[in-house]
Amino acid sequence: MEENDQPSADDLNLYREVENSPAGSYKMFIATGAGIEENINQHMQNIRELKIRINHANSVNCFIEVISIRLQIIDYWLRLFYSSKAKSAEKREREFGRFLKQSFDLGLDKNLYDKLLKFNMHRINAIHGYVIGTISYETINKVALESNKLLKESVEFVVLNSGKIVTSRDQLAANPGALTLPVKWFCNQIRMGNIY
Repeated sequence: MEENDQPSADDLNLYREVENSPAGSYKMFIATGAGIEENINQHMQNIRELKIRINHANSVNCFIEVISIRLQIIDYWLRLFYSSKAKSAEKREREFGRFLKQSFDLGLDKNLYDKLLKFNMHRINAIHGYVIGTISYETINKVALESNKLLKESVEFVVLNSGKIVTSRDQLAANPGALTLPVKWFCNQIRMGNIY
């Protein structure tokens, strides 16, 4: 094995945590088809910036930006859900509304599905209707505020209802874009607003 094939200190810490935690504590989410495999470094940098970008957009009342970023985050997590549930031959829809229906067909909760459909319609109205007068900026602000709770609910649903439980380092095979998470901790961080 070459020197650069050796696990990093972070990898070794993750292996220890996974192997010393009760079964179900950690899950791995395969990102096959999520679109990040070829741009993993930029993806990771952008993920670290998301909360800052959302907070900045909120602070300067750029609510369409807030809605757009939150939709992208929800879409990313639904891609992880889709990757873990769909048959490998199935092709993921690109348009969010159709992709949402695919996710529902794979087990997305009906109540969450309905909320996401409604949010998507508000997003479309915000982006396409503001200038022509079919929506007020105050309404866009309300949608942006409500999207925070919906984002948290969506991410938590995906984390709890998809992914693969991992208990050993052998299950953590290198996979570009794969994400291994401590489930309980991550869900708490999402609920508290510490991650997005």
